[in-house]
Amino acid sequence: MKKTPKEELNRRIRALQRRMESGEIDGALIVQNADLFYFTGTVPQGYLFIPSSGEPLFFVRRNAESIRNDTDLDIIIPVGGLRELPGLLAHHGYSQIKRLGMELDVLPVGLYLRYLDIIKPAEIVDIWPSIQAVRAVKSDYETGLMKEVASLSDFMVATCRNNLKEGLMDIELAATVEAAARTRGHQGYVRTRAFNQEVYWGHLISGPDAADLNFVESTTGGHGLSNAFPQGSGWRTIRRQEPVIFDLLASMYGYCVDQTRTLSLGPLPNKLDDAYKVSLEIHYRLGKMIQPGIAVGEVFSEAQRVAESHHLGEHFLGYGNRRLGFCGHGIGVELDEYPVIAKGGKALLASGMVIAIEPKFNFPGEGVVGVEDTFVVTDKGSQRLTNASYVVDVTQG
Repeated sequence: MKKTPKEELNRRIRALQRRMESGEIDGALIVQNADLFYFTGTVPQGYLFIPSSGEPLFFVRRNAESIRNDTDLDIIIPVGGLRELPGLLAHHGYSQIKRLGMELDVLPVGLYLRYLDIIKPAEIVDIWPSIQAVRAVKSDYETGLMKEVASLSDFMVATCRNNLKEGLMDIELAATVEAAARTRGHQGYVRTRAFNQEVYWGHLISGPDAADLNFVESTTGGHGLSNAFPQGSGWRTIRRQEPVIFDLLASMYGYCVDQTRTLSLGPLPNKLDDAYKVSLEIHYRLGKMIQPGIAVGEVFSEAQRVAESHHLGEHFLGYGNRRLGFCGHGIGVELDEYPVIAKGGKALLASGMVIAIEPKFNFPGEGVVGVEDTFVVTDKGSQRLTNASYVVDVTQG
């Protein structure tokens, strides 16, 4: 088990504290699992209070002793429930909290009202923009972990390529990849932030099914196995000379990496093959654009420009009026992190950000083609983490 080093936890906490000081926030109460993992190195049943200065207080509701083995935070306090928090906070010198930061982007209203009633701060404000900004820039420790996760992603693509056969159902191929990935350390769960953007492992879908869009903000869709989860791999049988889109997340050590490859048994039809080559052209151009200081909107505009120059704008990132307004996203502890490579975006890339770039084309009734890689922004440009082959035809060897 990898344990987050104490100096790494301290770096993250101090970075958030600097932002709280500038925003005149007295402290943050962290309760969401992804954020708890980021700031503590584990996922407890409990709460983390980070004051604007001083040491954090880690309140653990269950298994406090075992949690001590999972984190190097110094102050771990067993707590029976939320109603004990005010007294424990007061005992440690935090009885008059004026502005309390909480993750209002994900906190249910009922819980928000309960925290407000029990802790009784003068005001609860949204701490998520500050957490988002801190998490967006990865440390060397984090990028080192993500390089290992990228190796798992490459292994998953290779497993898919080696097991792709005519007559298999999408779900059979996906299950083969998933089983192999689990034995290599895949944690089996992909965390997402956005409300109701549910993800299992991502999408592995063949032919026209991939082009059938649904509730997920993605260029691919699929039907899934039932209307209870109508996305991703389903019962369709894989055929020759059609695109099989691999877009399964690798997730390990609490971090995820995104990679998409287009595969086929034999050559693709000319129209789809030409579009795939354009996706590679966009991909290479964006990879060279990635550097500190460039606005995300400029990156998106270049992708759109290239697609339209090849008369493929109608199919870029969806089709018709169902095209996405982004061609990439930050990634790390959660799939959908900051920044988003979005149309008109003003955010500037910074060294240490990790982003997935995904130019894809959707052709209703035929399928989806495209590519995706995860990059680290560096002082010298970008470094690609995912390295699976771009060759489409698996019968070529």
